[in-house]
Amino acid sequence: MSAAGSIDAIKAVAAIYYAEHAAPMEQSMRAIAEDVVYHNRPGAPTTLQMWKDRERRFRAAMSEITTTVHHQIAEGDLVTTHWTLEAVHSGRLMDYPASGRRIKMDSICIDRVVDGLVVEHWGVRNLLAVLRAIGAVPTFEPPRSDRSAP
Repeated sequence: MSAAGSIDAIKAVAAIYYAEHAAPMEQSMRAIAEDVVYHNRPGAPTTLQMWKDRERRFRAAMSEITTTVHHQIAEGDLVTTHWTLEAVHSGRLMDYPASGRRIKMDSICIDRVVDGLVVEHWGVRNLLAVLRAIGAVPTFEPPRSDRSAP
């Protein structure tokens, strides 16, 4: 396989989870290794089961999920994916009851792909935007300055 072909192949593997996020978990997580290391929760288990448990809770809180993969950059066995998830907050999310509001969460994730599977995952998600969208955190309005003052 050419270098470009291998880069395209690992990008395609990494994109499965993001592009098919609204599909059943067995489908969207089919390219995640059983022994994946999930680096997002310091001090918590880093296993596939922990990832699936978190995913089940999120999916129970959201409906009408759609995703968009905006960009992917790959080097070696690492793929960075910039993607957006949009949904309706229709169930309990953390301690917040369903609001019926639409959410939009931008994320940037890095996945290490080996032998056609994601074996390590790091991700940064804009959870603050989600909490603001459901009314759990007020939006920030910067103070207006009076530019006419001396």
